[in-house]
Amino acid sequence: MMPSYDYYRKATHLFSLVIPALYWYVFPSQKTASVIIVFFTLIFILLDYLRFKSKTIKLFFSLFFDKMLKDHELKGKLTGASWVMISSSTVIVLFSKEVAVISLVFLSIGDTVAGLFGRNYGKVRIGNKTLEGFIAGFFSCLIISFFYKPLQFSVTASGAFFGMLFETLPLPFDDNLKIPISSAVAMSILIGLN
Repeated sequence: MMPSYDYYRKATHLFSLVIPALYWYVFPSQKTASVIIVFFTLIFILLDYLRFKSKTIKLFFSLFFDKMLKDHELKGKLTGASWVMISSSTVIVLFSKEVAVISLVFLSIGDTVAGLFGRNYGKVRIGNKTLEGFIAGFFSCLIISFFYKPLQFSVTASGAFFGMLFETLPLPFDDNLKIPISSAVAMSILIGLN
């Protein structure tokens, strides 16, 4: 069973859906979105750096976020929120709008579902992940793929598969980076082949 703070962490993960939503509905161009997301990413990284240098910022983080942070984040590593911003900047700058948006939705929904399901029901371990979490995350992304009409289902389904595959594999990168980038790369390759 997951500790209660993990539920809060996953709930805040869903909040990152605001990034693809703003990109799709508010920002008129990739250039505008790129400038804005990179600016906010730099702010997140700076705050992450300052939480170990400034007593005021460290106190603020301790009061509001320490219970949601993982051990490595408490010991000086970037938080998951900073990695979400870094991956969002990467896919928005490097990939088409259609690809970037769905890969970021896969991150928010797929990672949340995989984490919740894997921790509560997972039995078959793959590193520190579970096969059951992979399957749940993949199927949640597959459902999203079915309703996402800007790209062919075969393209988005492959993005869903590779995003969740790379989330599950025990690679030395943060999930918040692995999911959208692997998903975006897979979809872009398929689009290029058509």
